[in-house]
Amino acid sequence: MPQGASRATPDAAPGSDAAAGDLCRLPDHPDPAPYARTSRVGGCTVVALHGEIDIAGLAGVGPALDAATGARAPEVVVDLTPTTFFDCSGLGLLCRAQRRVAERGGRLRLVCDDPLILRTLRVGGLLEVLGPVATLEDAVGEE
Repeated sequence: MPQGASRATPDAAPGSDAAAGDLCRLPDHPDPAPYARTSRVGGCTVVALHGEIDIAGLAGVGPALDAATGARAPEVVVDLTPTTFFDCSGLGLLCRAQRRVAERGGRLRLVCDDPLILRTLRVGGLLEVLGPVATLEDAVGEE
């Protein structure tokens, strides 16, 4: 072995500097739990989804969407601009929200400009259905 080189020992703890360098190191402070922030803009209820929207995060955002879509003829805007990750669990969440709004004679609009989330929506068949717009102003102005 060249001078100055080090070798991980077989009994080194996984994730330790000796075992794998800093490549497998987890962040000291994990991302906060996802959450939803609800507000009123014009005649719309805006639900902004923050953080990672995956199966682990549904409990943090699902109740806010259910509340927003539970009224008669709800006008709901789902804002994904603060979302940092979105997977098929999020697709299910949006499908449920869209169905609830349609059953109550309302309208759901989506704000999203993130290319990866838009790709997930396209692959999931929701891009055409939801027709996302790039800004909250665009969504609220579609009344």
